[in-house]
Amino acid sequence: MRDFWLRIRALLFRARVDSDLNDELAFHIEMQTRKNVRAGMPLDEARREAALQFGSGVSAKEACRDERRVSLIETLFRDIRYAFRGFRRAPLFALTVIATIGLGLGVNTAVFTIFNAYVLRPLAVHDPGSLYQLNWLNRARRGHSFSWRQYQDLRARNSAFSDLYAARTVQSRINGRAAFAELVSGNYFDMLGVGSALGRTLTSEDASIPGRGAVAVLSYRAWRTIFGSDPMIVGKKVLLRGAPLEIVGVAREGFEGLNEVPQDLWAPLTISGQVEATDAPDLFGESAPERLSLFGRLRPRVSESQALANLNIWVKQLGANRPQTDEPVGAVLYSRATNVRMSPEAFMVLLPILAAFALILLTACANVANMMLARAMARQREIGIRLSLGAARGRLIRQLLTESVLLALPGALLGFLISQSVLDGGIRVMYATLPQEFTDFIRVAPLTPDFRVFTFMIAAAAASGLIFGLVPALQATRASVVQASRGDFGNELRPQRIRNALVIVQITVCAMLLICSGVLLRGANRIHNRDIGFRTHDVIWIEGTGKYRAPLVTRLGAEPLVQTVAASATVLLDSGLPSAHVSSGDGKFADASYNYVSRELFTVLDLPILRGRNFTVEEAEENAPVAIVSEMLARRLWPEGGEIGGSITLKTDARSHLSVSRPLKQSAVRVIGVARDINTGLVEDENSRLLLYFPTDSRVAGNALVLRVRGDPAAARQVLDRDLSAAVPGAVDSIHLMDQFVAGRVYPFRVAYWISAVLGGLALLLAISGTYGVISYVVAQRIREFGVRMALGAAPLSVIKLVLRQSLRLAITGALCGAALAFACSRLLASRLVMLDAFDRFAFAGSILIVIASCLAAAFIPSWRASRIDPMSTLRHD
Repeated sequence: MRDFWLRIRALLFRARVDSDLNDELAFHIEMQTRKNVRAGMPLDEARREAALQFGSGVSAKEACRDERRVSLIETLFRDIRYAFRGFRRAPLFALTVIATIGLGLGVNTAVFTIFNAYVLRPLAVHDPGSLYQLNWLNRARRGHSFSWRQYQDLRARNSAFSDLYAARTVQSRINGRAAFAELVSGNYFDMLGVGSALGRTLTSEDASIPGRGAVAVLSYRAWRTIFGSDPMIVGKKVLLRGAPLEIVGVAREGFEGLNEVPQDLWAPLTISGQVEATDAPDLFGESAPERLSLFGRLRPRVSESQALANLNIWVKQLGANRPQTDEPVGAVLYSRATNVRMSPEAFMVLLPILAAFALILLTACANVANMMLARAMARQREIGIRLSLGAARGRLIRQLLTESVLLALPGALLGFLISQSVLDGGIRVMYATLPQEFTDFIRVAPLTPDFRVFTFMIAAAAASGLIFGLVPALQATRASVVQASRGDFGNELRPQRIRNALVIVQITVCAMLLICSGVLLRGANRIHNRDIGFRTHDVIWIEGTGKYRAPLVTRLGAEPLVQTVAASATVLLDSGLPSAHVSSGDGKFADASYNYVSRELFTVLDLPILRGRNFTVEEAEENAPVAIVSEMLARRLWPEGGEIGGSITLKTDARSHLSVSRPLKQSAVRVIGVARDINTGLVEDENSRLLLYFPTDSRVAGNALVLRVRGDPAAARQVLDRDLSAAVPGAVDSIHLMDQFVAGRVYPFRVAYWISAVLGGLALLLAISGTYGVISYVVAQRIREFGVRMALGAAPLSVIKLVLRQSLRLAITGALCGAALAFACSRLLASRLVMLDAFDRFAFAGSILIVIASCLAAAFIPSWRASRIDPMSTLRHD
């Protein structure tokens, strides 16, 4: 410990320590001199012998300093001081490097901040690492929920989890705003270790008896945004699907549940009967519906694999009295330590986005490496002199790398400021461009930076400094001492090749990102402009609570703004229609989607019945075994016609019927009509047009209501939302404009295009600056050559062509490499997204032309400058 403090003293008080060292050496020499005098030597000879015995004063001091073992740190401090002196002499260079690397670090830090908020930051609960969500799979590999009885049995019999809670999420509207409520078992807050900001949380007594516990706890966000931070909120009532609940507390700030979608309210599971439809199966009754999600906390010293083995044994016991297709085959555990679980599938989805942002940083590093290489070549004479004086190559490389890291660190600070601006601006743009219908459903996690963000920022800055500084440092110290001292380059030293390679890398990344953004843009426009086959302009979609079905339909029928009311079991645009295996009497078969609709739906959506007839009122009320088929399905089953009156048999698709509210009940139906084809998904293929319609009625619970309205649809939606909330409180869970629903499906494609376009623009800016820097450097190095050419009669235009030709070679090489990489990326995107052309000729050709034209424009100024030199002045100077 004493040696440690001595080294700290040597670093912080170097002048005093050196003074003490000088005094100590002088003392020892003086004492030895006196000793020699006492031995009979003359004074001068005694002093000379003492000096010889202790050796050179400088070498002795250096030996003492080496014993402190702080020489490396002292050398680092000297390198830092030397670097700052160099930056003061070239401030424009330093500011350009800081700005360039800060731009690359800024966008990457913004992405990492989002990734950290959703994937890395632990949830605001006690010991989040031990929390897991439970699930089990059937033979079709579909996940299954649990019943109340299964929850109680597993909680009592398992040995792997210290506790488990059950939950179910419902959507509703509170005070005219979309809200997500979670019905939970009474041990929810105790198990998670979450307290309250106001009032209290739920307790086991609140959820002890089915039908009781009409209380609720608000999230801190909902208390602020929906109730305006009302300090007297405890004790007031809130309607959840028409059920009045007393607010007993507000949860602690920062806690919003364990689901991917943050929750606004928590209530006991025991009130599920009050918020469900009247005909819905009782959660606590004999039917024991499997509608609950289970979450457990592992016991100490119990591993995930041990818990999974324990859960598998219990799951296998659920197979009794189940159909073979629904037989359990295994259990699954999902960690709930963070908002979003990073599975291999999710990582593969995020990989292209992360790679695109990393390429921007790589492009910035390549740009800065070019500048650092030019600066190192300009300092070649200085480096040569230092080599000739005995400086080691490793010592010079370390000094150059120190300069690079010193430039990267303020770049990290600038990058942090840029990242905060990007995040703030991105959120504002998202809310401004998102279809209005979906803004209530967006929950943005807090994007405040923490130690992980700062660690990433510093590590990325240091790595960037090493990346853009290593190649110039190695290249600048390769020359021989004689060549370096003259500032000349031999054949083995070709910095121009490295500079050209770095520019090609920048152009390649730029072309790839621009092409991908063009492909995404044209794909988004293709989706937006395609004909979906039915009317959406003045159509409103309402999801209602089942027990308020009758008064809701009655009220809508009396609204003057409503022209027609129809019903549909599933929205036609979500690609989530269930499917069934359909076969005709002639042996033809197909896998078709199906939906239950009322006879008015065809009128509301302007969906004509081309042949046959519509459903009758009696067929809708009696669930008659009749159906209307789409054109494509009619052609598939009856290629030669004759479908009207034909009979088809149906077999449920086990992979889809378990997740829908209206499973298929008919096994054989008669075709009474053929409707025009519509597109139910994003993919325009024949299979998306194979559709069956079965009859239902708007008064049947579980069906969504589809309205044709008069006048302005947006104004009509606001009026209907207000009137229905006042007349039938709690009856409406969600209300949407169909146009907004369509726009919402295209929005993710537009976001992907905007992001790739911004990244492509940044890459283009860096590529232009890189090209400009390289050509400017080449022109400066070839001034004598250009002067000789022009003195011999070369025209200024020929000099411009000569310079532009080199830029054109770099641009074409980089553009072709970028096009090859973009083709591979677009094929990957096309395999995961729909409506994308892997080789969109317009996107490829347009982007390549933009890149080449931009590089030529960047090279024109240096080439024009080269054409304006005075040959005689150049030759006289030479």
